[in-house]
Amino acid sequence: MKSYLDLVPSFAKAHQKQNRMSVFCIVLAVILVTAIFGMADMFIRSQMMQAIIDGGNFHITVKNITDEEAALIARRADVKAAARYGVLNFRGEQGYNISGKNAIIVGCDEEYITELQVDVIDEGRFPQEDDEAMVTKSARDNLGLKIGDKVIISRPKGSALEYRISGFCRNTSKTMGEDSYGFFISTAAFREIYPGKKSTNLEDYNTVLCVQFAKTGQIQNTISRLKGDCGLLDQQVSENTKLLGLLGQSASSFMTQVYLAAGILFLLVLLAGIMMIAGSLNRGVVEKTEFFGLMRCMGATPRQVMKFVYREAVGWCRFAIPAGIGVGLVTIWILCGILRRLSPEYFSAMPIFGISLPSLAAGTAVGLLTVLLAARSPARTASKVSPLTALSGNASGLKPVRKAANTRLFKVTTALGIHHGTASKRNFVLTVLSFSFSVILFLSFSAAIEFTKHTITPLRPWTADLSLISADQSQSLEPVLLEKIKANSAVRRAYGRMFSYGVPVTVNGRDKITDLISYEENQFAWASDYLLDGSVQQACHEVNTGLGVYRPQSSLEVGDIVKMVSRGKIQEIKIVGILSDCPFDSQDNREIIICSEETFQAIRGQGNYTIIDIQLNKGASEDAVNDIRQMAGNEVTFADERMSNESTRGVYYCIWLFLYGFLAVVVLITIFNMINNMALSVAARTWQFGAFRAIGLSIKQLASVIIAEAMVYTVCGAGVGTILGLLFHKLLFEIMISSHWGDSWSIPWSQLGVIVLIMFFSVGLSVYGPIKRIGRMSVAETIKSI
Repeated sequence: MKSYLDLVPSFAKAHQKQNRMSVFCIVLAVILVTAIFGMADMFIRSQMMQAIIDGGNFHITVKNITDEEAALIARRADVKAAARYGVLNFRGEQGYNISGKNAIIVGCDEEYITELQVDVIDEGRFPQEDDEAMVTKSARDNLGLKIGDKVIISRPKGSALEYRISGFCRNTSKTMGEDSYGFFISTAAFREIYPGKKSTNLEDYNTVLCVQFAKTGQIQNTISRLKGDCGLLDQQVSENTKLLGLLGQSASSFMTQVYLAAGILFLLVLLAGIMMIAGSLNRGVVEKTEFFGLMRCMGATPRQVMKFVYREAVGWCRFAIPAGIGVGLVTIWILCGILRRLSPEYFSAMPIFGISLPSLAAGTAVGLLTVLLAARSPARTASKVSPLTALSGNASGLKPVRKAANTRLFKVTTALGIHHGTASKRNFVLTVLSFSFSVILFLSFSAAIEFTKHTITPLRPWTADLSLISADQSQSLEPVLLEKIKANSAVRRAYGRMFSYGVPVTVNGRDKITDLISYEENQFAWASDYLLDGSVQQACHEVNTGLGVYRPQSSLEVGDIVKMVSRGKIQEIKIVGILSDCPFDSQDNREIIICSEETFQAIRGQGNYTIIDIQLNKGASEDAVNDIRQMAGNEVTFADERMSNESTRGVYYCIWLFLYGFLAVVVLITIFNMINNMALSVAARTWQFGAFRAIGLSIKQLASVIIAEAMVYTVCGAGVGTILGLLFHKLLFEIMISSHWGDSWSIPWSQLGVIVLIMFFSVGLSVYGPIKRIGRMSVAETIKSI
């Protein structure tokens, strides 16, 4: 043996059973970090993929520059790709159309399609001539087009635009949802639409330069250099905020707040791991006090004892870190599989068995870091053990008792349990802190869930896959059409709405303008979940009754009588309920009144629908969708919201799995941490319990001692965790939500109640094993155990 450190392998092997719990703590910490970083990496991958598909693979746009300046930017060494991009009739306000549908015209360089977009071209190629155009697939499918055909786009002024089709590109959620068609033409052809202009300024053609940088590590520095070198003003450069945010490179104040919140959560996770491992290591040092005293007797210095503790702790990592990373990776794979199962269209490109390098690096680094930091205090404690401690046989690590257990307030067994829990101040503080971090993490990530509820709106029950909309917003859709659609086997549910816009009404002597909308049974059932006051059923079944929708400027209340002139006489609707939300937005501070179809027909005298919404069965084919389109005819706006719904559903599933999956991991860590701590605590006092057995205490009384000790840790941990957790919840809430949306913070009673109940439930699980083990041991075995 050349060094005391050579004893570490033999010592670890001899104490393998005692070290098992410490190793288990490290495994849990590594699983926690690996799973979090893996789920975060999974989320960022999918969101980045979708951000590139939806918004393009470029980092910034530059406006109000000339063609020469654009060419200079494109030739820069730090620019990987750059292309000009312009658009006409984006919102349909300029009147370009084909076959009665809005035509959105995009003029761009070929690099915009080939370099700054992903898998755009479905068939054919980008236009090479000024009379060529690439068209979205929806135009091909609905108009029966093929490559080489000519298309004519009418416009309000000037002659029609005529192009030959050079190829077809993928649809977008915008064109599908608005029942419009997209046309991609070259930049030169795009400028021909502006007759008489000979400018070289991109702004004159509603065009910007999209730029993708070569390196993504320091994009903000690259942007600053670009501005300085080219003399660009801040208002000329706009970030692709979503993509840069996912890359961690956005200068947006909102994204900066998100980064700050993520940093706070990371530190909390790191501290939770340190506290959990530190408590386990500290108990291990107490159990081995006699050995460290003997080392001192043989000439070991305090520094050598400290190195011994560090070496032993790092040795556990050889098994714990790979095991934790392995379980963490399996967890990530399971989540990826679930996401692909829930939303195959959105997550089809996500590999189920992919390797997340950030999670591997984080699990390894944080595992080692937490072990080294957590071993620091126990190592110092071990180095202070004197040789006299080992020689005197006083190796229990407990300080002399100066104050008896308080038996005036509690029974003897309960008082002993409380005394055991608080006897070692260091163990008590570390255990309480490790328990409290469960509450802190749970509440902190609950704030993140509130943040996602503000940023992402999940699909509502009334969300339609397809909508048939009257072209002039009149009641032109006949009920027979609705019945035909319902008979289609691909349709899960179909329902219509009658609209009457801008109806003058009088409410409590005040003149107002309202939009009157009809509901049927399905919609009334969904409305029940958003009822603030009154009765939905009354509006559903009684004629001349209706529901108001809450708006800050609305004055409608339950019991109000709304009067209007219709069909030559005064009609009345009694407001019998107020809803918090509905599928519609009011314009110009209009009131929204929802009534039954019978009430609508009685007042307005019309029975046709303005909108028919359709929800499809899962796996509905394109042929079935085309059949519905044929039923509707060309005079109806056919809004296909499936792509938009799938995107929303995919984002919601991903965030739901990430955040709630993490909360589930926190709950498991809470349970296992409490089980581990109690097992170690009971193991350290086995000889004391043997002495209690010898003087006549029953197993039931020993159980009371163990339960009381666990309750001390749990109550104190829950108390400290509640105070600190609420502070962190408030801090994160104000950073992520209040500063952006203005919501005021309130105590999250439901989340707090859930984690506290879980902690007290864990008490039963944590004491069951130790009590059972003590019960199986004989008095002689427990007395000689140490």
